Amino acid sequence: MSDISSLKEKIDTRTFHLFLLGVITGGLYFNIWMYKTFTALEEVTRIKTISPMLFTIYLVIIGNITTLALVPHLYASILWVVLLVTLFVIAINWCFQARRALRAYALAEHNFELRMGLFYTGLFGFYYINYCINTLPRAKQKHENKNASNTPPENLQATGD
Repeated sequence: MSDISSLKEKIDTRTFHLFLLGVITGGLYFNIWMYKTFTALEEVTRIKTISPMLFTIYLVIIGNITTLALVPHLYASILWVVLLVTLFVIAINWCFQARRALRAYALAEHNFELRMGLFYTGLFGFYYINYCINTLPRAKQKHENKNASNTPPENLQATGD
């Protein structure tokens, strides 16, 4: 069984820093973060979240979106929108796959159910996945504290007078 904080230590990005780096780099840092995160997720959880080929296609789409944004033609604009929607679908799909992997990892390796909302995964995407990775140790500690308070002590013996 691996340490619950190993995933957090491998990624080592606070959510606010992810937001700031995404804004400063115009969204390019998300691609670096996504690569770093999906490789760390696969290494720690042993669950595949995205194939390397699909990630390469994701990066090619980003390059084409950037190029097509500069072309002043109707068909280029239509293709730009289609590629943008495709990019969004791949990113959201990866977020849900990462959610599934995190929940399965917490349950199988550490015997607790990680609560991750579907709505928040879809709405906040990369930010929510990063937040949940960072709070994994705290969620396990909360679960252990809850279980410790619910179990009666074994050493107490009933005395009958």
